[in-house]
Amino acid sequence: MSIPPRIGFIGLGIMGRAMALNLHKAGYQLTVYNRTRQRTAEFADLGCDVAATPRALAKACGLVITMVSDPAAMDAVLEGPEGVLGALSGGSALINMSTVSPSYTAALSKKCWTAGAAFLDCPVSGSKPAAEAGKLVVLAAGDKAAVEKYSPVLKAMGRAVIYAGPAPAGTALKLCVNLIVAQLTTALAESAALAEAQGISPDLIFQTLRENPALNCGYFDLKKENILKKDYPPAFPLKHMLKDARFMLGEAAAKRLELPVTAAAAALMEKADRSGYGDKDLSVILDNLTEPLAR
Repeated sequence: MSIPPRIGFIGLGIMGRAMALNLHKAGYQLTVYNRTRQRTAEFADLGCDVAATPRALAKACGLVITMVSDPAAMDAVLEGPEGVLGALSGGSALINMSTVSPSYTAALSKKCWTAGAAFLDCPVSGSKPAAEAGKLVVLAAGDKAAVEKYSPVLKAMGRAVIYAGPAPAGTALKLCVNLIVAQLTTALAESAALAEAQGISPDLIFQTLRENPALNCGYFDLKKENILKKDYPPAFPLKHMLKDARFMLGEAAAKRLELPVTAAAAALMEKADRSGYGDKDLSVILDNLTEPLAR
């Protein structure tokens, strides 16, 4: 089985742009689409085709990759007369790398099956720096033979492919991994807030973590400058993690499982989102934690 000669990539945001650029660097012929059209200009300059609609992209490409923000954005590019789904047929494939819910993923898998197209559920672990470096971890689900077929494409964007099982197992695994990321971030922010409250520098926390082999975590290094400078350029926007936390809690509730620490982290994110911080990096929750309490 060979890789289709042209790959369609939909979604050129913080993550998608870097992922599509890595596919281009790997030598794949790309057609791109983005709802905000000016984001496609960079790819047109590189010689990539720019599709006028998602349907036009899917008709031109045997493999379509989607990397958009949420289920509403997925619906906007998949459904309707100009959507991808109407152009899928036998022999084509859709790889969704966006993080949506397991139920959405399962329904999308059925739609692709009805169209005769292969479907891979492949969200990624990693934020902007990993995407730019091609070092994402791809959490892949679907038919194992199809995952193996498209692994060269996936590995052009990531350092590893973890096979999770049939769809929506990739999405399920992504929620489990992002639960840890959410709690690491809230723990780091709360620790920094407690340090400030006690009159010591949060930098001492990072010095201690760095010298402790059990706690020396690369993720903490990624967030160090955000915390110390209280500046939050979006490597992973808060609004996206809040969306994922809601999916986590929804899945847990459906399985009659309690996630009390995740619920508390989600409440912190809700507060930061109400403060207007949704487009900033997740670590922005520190700003709410260090606000003076009302008396």
